[in-house]
Amino acid sequence: MEIPDIIKSIQSRDEALTIVVGNQKGGVGKTTNSYLIAYTLAKMGVHTLVADLDPQANATKTLMLTKSQHEDTVYSIKKTLMVGVQEKDLTDLPISIMDNLDLIPSYIDFQDFTKYLYQNTSNEYEETHMLEPLFKPLKKKYDVILLDVPPFSIEITRNAVIFSDFALISLQTHDDSLSGAEEYVNTLSKLQQQYQLNIEVIGILPMLHDARNGVDQTIIQSAKDEFGEENVFTNIVTQMARIKRFPINGITDKDRFDKRVLDKYQQVTNELLSRIGLFLNDEEVNNDGK
Repeated sequence: MEIPDIIKSIQSRDEALTIVVGNQKGGVGKTTNSYLIAYTLAKMGVHTLVADLDPQANATKTLMLTKSQHEDTVYSIKKTLMVGVQEKDLTDLPISIMDNLDLIPSYIDFQDFTKYLYQNTSNEYEETHMLEPLFKPLKKKYDVILLDVPPFSIEITRNAVIFSDFALISLQTHDDSLSGAEEYVNTLSKLQQQYQLNIEVIGILPMLHDARNGVDQTIIQSAKDEFGEENVFTNIVTQMARIKRFPINGITDKDRFDKRVLDKYQQVTNELLSRIGLFLNDEEVNNDGK
């Protein structure tokens, strides 16, 4: 399937394709990948939602700054994600960042999610399925939902995995990130078996820790050996100083440095769509065979 055909196939679905961006370790580029892939999809005409499930709210900060790049008015968040969970209604949370890109913002109070979870559930099934019914109405409104989850909250990770179609694993090229990817895949596997989930690992996206260091290539090769070469993205996100400025200024498209980053994420997003297309094609074949 060609990219435009894959996009049409995604847009024709009854519910959004939901992708959780994960790794059990922090500082491996999950948030950067979430908002830059979402931004790219939106530019391609795909109605996209970023759900920031991390109390540190880094995706929220960057995308709200991006919003300010597109309009002059100052926007204040009126209802937090944690309040939405308590009210059992997230439908009024999405904020329009730009055409085709919305955000469910996070806030520091979402660190109370774990406490709230255990106080309001009576078994493991309820613990892992608290967020699923809250996202159900949102899945009807979007083509793609990207979930940015914190690295150290297994409760949020499990809840996100339950209602996701795909997992994109972010891999910064250092040992901790590789072990975090291995732990994350183990978590996915356990949840798949426990609840018969249809979630698939769409791939492992490497981000170079230090392009001049031979360790980077060693880690990428180790990932290929561990997970299979076909499961590691051929597009690798190299070190680019402009990526570090987006959290300060928002995502911009003003000069060649912006363009270099956005061009790379266009390649990454195209590969992501191509990988999704393979699964959609298999799904169509299986449905036709029934």
